[in-house]
Amino acid sequence: MGGDPEMGLLPVLAGGTMEPMSRAALLPPVLLGLVILLLAQMAGLAVSALLGLPIPGVVLGLLLIVLLGVLRPTRAVVRAAEPAATPLLQHLQLLFVPPGVGILLELRTLAENALPLALAVGGSFVLALLISGLLLQTLLRRQDRRRGGADDQERATA
Repeated sequence: MGGDPEMGLLPVLAGGTMEPMSRAALLPPVLLGLVILLLAQMAGLAVSALLGLPIPGVVLGLLLIVLLGVLRPTRAVVRAAEPAATPLLQHLQLLFVPPGVGILLELRTLAENALPLALAVGGSFVLALLISGLLLQTLLRRQDRRRGGADDQERATA
């Protein structure tokens, strides 16, 4: 690598040409991915703190990553985060150790609040089950209407 310091970093390519390269491209892929993930987390934490939202900033950061993946111009950002995200997801079970230790340490408090916790968990389960069932029924009806409309058109042309 060489070149004039004012022109940026200029690697020599296979064809012998010199092209400017961004500093982000020089980072190892895993490090660049970690930077992207941490920036998304910090952005979510900042939005949550500035707006006083009841949603955790980490969740907002995750939603930001999903939004970046959905929008076509920013998909490359999410692809650049994959080298760091893949090993994290492969060892996801290790991230459950600290909450497990916390549960054991706060077992007495959990036992004192068992009824409200059970109602909250059970209620959210029933609510999610009902919403999922209603959504499935709605989507199946829509699919049947579309198929029925296509069958009617085929009969009319035959």
